[in-house]
Amino acid sequence: MQNRTSLAWLSWSLSLLFLLSTACKTAEKVQIDPSQRLENSLLWEIKGKGIKTSYLFGTIHMIGEKDYSFSEKAEAALDKSQRLVLEIDMSNMMQMGMQMLTLAPMQGGKKLKDLLPAEDYELIKTYFTEEATNPELKMMPFSMIENWKPMLLQSFLYQDMIEGQTKAYEVELMAMAKKRNMSFGGLETVADQMNVFEKIPYKDQAQALLEGVKGLKNGDQSGKKEFAQLVELYKKADVDGLIESSSEQMEDMENSEEELLIKRNNNWIPLIKEFSKKEACFYAVGAAHLGGPHGVIRLLRKEGYQLTPIDIKD
Repeated sequence: MQNRTSLAWLSWSLSLLFLLSTACKTAEKVQIDPSQRLENSLLWEIKGKGIKTSYLFGTIHMIGEKDYSFSEKAEAALDKSQRLVLEIDMSNMMQMGMQMLTLAPMQGGKKLKDLLPAEDYELIKTYFTEEATNPELKMMPFSMIENWKPMLLQSFLYQDMIEGQTKAYEVELMAMAKKRNMSFGGLETVADQMNVFEKIPYKDQAQALLEGVKGLKNGDQSGKKEFAQLVELYKKADVDGLIESSSEQMEDMENSEEELLIKRNNNWIPLIKEFSKKEACFYAVGAAHLGGPHGVIRLLRKEGYQLTPIDIKD
C-alpha cells in the first residue's frame, strides 16, 4: 500500500495544491453572495436529459484517519453507479507512476538551486533531507528530486501537516469500486496534469515551496494551522467556504487560478456529460473544484443539469 500511495500522492498534487496552497492568487478575492451560496454538501446527485443519474463527490486527497468519513448514503450512491471517475484513472497505478516520474523534471535541465538564493535553497534541502517526517522522502535522495517541478515537491509537505495516521479518499474509493466490479475512468491524463506545471513560472513555484517549508519550520506551524482550518471547512461540507478561505490565504503566483482551477473545471464538463450518457458514474474530485463561481456544480447547472445535494452526515 505504501508504494501505491506514493504514486497516487504525486497525481493528486494539482487539486491538493489549489485547495491548500498559500501561494496561489485568484484574479480577485472570491466571495459568494449569501443568497447564492451552495448548500453544505460533499455529495451531489446529477440528473438531466440524456444522461444516467450520476453523482459528484468532493474529496480531500489526504486527511487524518480520525477525520476521514464515508457515510452509508455515500456508499449507497456508489452502489447505484457503474463507473468510478477520478481526476486521473488510477486503475493502473504502476503505469501512472512511471509516466509521472518521466514528466516530473523541469524543462531545460533546471534544478531548484537555479531558482532560489543559496540560503533559501539550503533551507529547503535541509528540511527535505533532515527534518521532514514524510516517509516517502526517506526513499528518495534529494539529488533525485531537486530537478522536479517545485509544486510537485510542495505536495510532499502536506504529510507533515497531518497528525497521526492518514487516509486517502481516492485509494479508499478505488478499493470500494473494485469490490463492486465497477469500471474506471479519468477526467484528465497524467500528461494533462503535468502540463499545468509548465504554465506557472518555475520561480513562482519555487517561492511557493519555500513559503510552505517556512510554514512548517521555526515553531510557528502556520502551515499546519491553515491545513486544519481547511479540514474543518471540508468536514462541514462548505464547498463555497473552501474557495473563500483559500482566496484569503493566497499570494502571487502567475496563472495559478486560471490553470489549476478554471480551465480544468471547464474541460471536465463535456467529459462528465459524455461519460454519464453511457453509464451511471460516481465522480470524485478535489472539493475545491465543486464550489465557487467557476466550480463544477455551477458549470453543470448552466448546462441545464439538475444538481441536488445529498446530506451524508452520519
